[in-house]
Amino acid sequence: MTGRLAGKVAIVTGAASVGSGVGNGKATAILFAREGASVLLVNRSEPHARDLERVIAAEGGKCSVFAADVSQREQVSRMVEAAMERYGRLDILHNNVGIGGP
Repeated sequence: MTGRLAGKVAIVTGAASVGSGVGNGKATAILFAREGASVLLVNRSEPHARDLERVIAAEGGKCSVFAADVSQREQVSRMVEAAMERYGRLDILHNNVGIGGP
């Protein structure tokens, strides 16, 4: 990889995929880490995010997990605060979760 995201911090919501497949959030998180970004893996299911954390760590990437339901405003605020506390900055926000409704 080129390292073009070295020193950057990214939040990826919906980062974990259920099952053996690789969804958009998981693929994005892996590629961001491969390019050198520190990635906050945000997912409602912490165990699934932990699985992804192990994958990224095994490749030498930097990441951490934050469990949140992004449909809840206060949890989104805590998500951003967590990124700032852990990494000191935020450069990329990949919103991979959509919320439907009227």
